[in-house]
Amino acid sequence: GDGMQLAMHMVTIEDLMPREHFLRKLEAALDLSFVYEETAPLYSKNGCPAIDSVVIVKYLLVGFLYGIPSERQIERRIQTDIALRWYLGLDRVPDHSTVSQLRRRQPPGLLFAQMQPLRPHPPSGLLPSKGTV
Repeated sequence: GDGMQLAMHMVTIEDLMPREHFLRKLEAALDLSFVYEETAPLYSKNGCPAIDSVVIVKYLLVGFLYGIPSERQIERRIQTDIALRWYLGLDRVPDHSTVSQLRRRQPPGLLFAQMQPLRPHPPSGLLPSKGTV
């Protein structure tokens, strides 16, 4: 060796996520904590650990907001989009078939009941303008 050392710098997903990104604003503005109480009866206390119910709602919300029509396409997009992975807080992406099964077990309208108040009068700057998502 010539005595040179390479400094190792670790980059986190937090470092890669732009500060002014729409999903950061959404995360700050939309409280999804109610989902835990609403979905508690749907989860068993036994067996494998379940996918977090808020992650499932965020997964479907991302599909709605970004116009992604299927769980399979949402899964593919999340695999390659740093911002979506940051928003969902994921290291591993849930399989689309698992999300589909869980979505069918959710109370009808749970996701959309929470989203509807945002649509008519979203907080200023919360929703992205066309072509910026």
